[in-house]
Amino acid sequence: MIVHLFDDEKFVDGTIDKFEKLAAGENRYIVFSNSKTLKYTKRTNKINITKNRWYKLDLNDIFKDCDLLVIHYLTPLKTYILKKTPKNISVLWMAWGGDAYPFFKNFNEYEMETNSLVKNQTLTKIKKTIIYDLYSLFTYGVRTIDKEKKTLQNINYLATVLPPEFNLIKDEFYLKASYIKFNYDCLSNIFESDVEFSLGKNILVGNSSTVSNNHLDIFNKIERVESSLIVPLNYGDANYSNIVIEEGKKKYKNQFIPLTEFLQLDEYKKMVLSCNTMVMYHIRQQGLGNIFLAFYLGLRVFLNKKSITYNYLKSIGLKVSNLEDDIKLLGIELNDDEKKINAQLVIDNWGNDKILEGTLNVVQLYNSLKNNKINP
Repeated sequence: MIVHLFDDEKFVDGTIDKFEKLAAGENRYIVFSNSKTLKYTKRTNKINITKNRWYKLDLNDIFKDCDLLVIHYLTPLKTYILKKTPKNISVLWMAWGGDAYPFFKNFNEYEMETNSLVKNQTLTKIKKTIIYDLYSLFTYGVRTIDKEKKTLQNINYLATVLPPEFNLIKDEFYLKASYIKFNYDCLSNIFESDVEFSLGKNILVGNSSTVSNNHLDIFNKIERVESSLIVPLNYGDANYSNIVIEEGKKKYKNQFIPLTEFLQLDEYKKMVLSCNTMVMYHIRQQGLGNIFLAFYLGLRVFLNKKSITYNYLKSIGLKVSNLEDDIKLLGIELNDDEKKINAQLVIDNWGNDKILEGTLNVVQLYNSLKNNKINP
């Protein structure tokens, strides 16, 4: 069996659909949640909801008949499971970025203003002490992954959101893992061929209320705007969200529109279409689903020049901008040719066929592992 370890996230249902299409009856889906009522996952008939507590886990049940364990985002709880995984079970880590980059030794994901904010936070200071190690051990049964290098050696395969991330993560944690190409289905149900979208004049800033968005540094870069700034803050850290709202309203007054309620995909798409520009200033890879949607719909997308995302997307031909060199283009709509190039590249690289291809890669890996056990 392929045993999937999920949290209650927006991509779970689409992932289940793809694996059931290609390997029906060969998968078990575990969603970790302390609530029986899930916020995002709707395929409850296909999943087993398990308490998000390491000392309440039934490891024998998790590992039962398992040939391939797929970790969708490496949380502390899943690190504990990884630590206890028998040697005869292969492990595939689907790394998102947020489960890897914060634990890099020499990687600063914050721009100057944001870095000053983070350095002064109490939690940041505590994380550098033995107190946090003891807290992590008591709460999760493991330390943070940068201190669980031996545990990470149990990972046999690694899938990353962007191909260049594989070597970065593998080298940082001294993994022996092989690369598996896989991406989540975040857009295929909205792709429409030969459709031109009418855009508004607003500017979309960031994807969540997480510090790695570098909102305060974006506000420093964008002095004045004629349009409204729409800032999604409905996902992440509530305290940080309050800081962003306070600073945004102070600088942009009524032109600052924070989004604090979760939007369904159709609602989010309508909101994106009210904009002609998106600004994502993350240094680490983050918010790719939102970025791909913006490219597909025809928005001008600004990314951080320091990011692997900016350099990779530019290398494959996407028309991407940055705040340092292209600030005068902020709020200026792409021309039709640029829109068509971006939309086609998104379909070619992350459309439904590519998502199915990635799912098939995992299924073929599973079949190979299972056959090797039968015919060693």
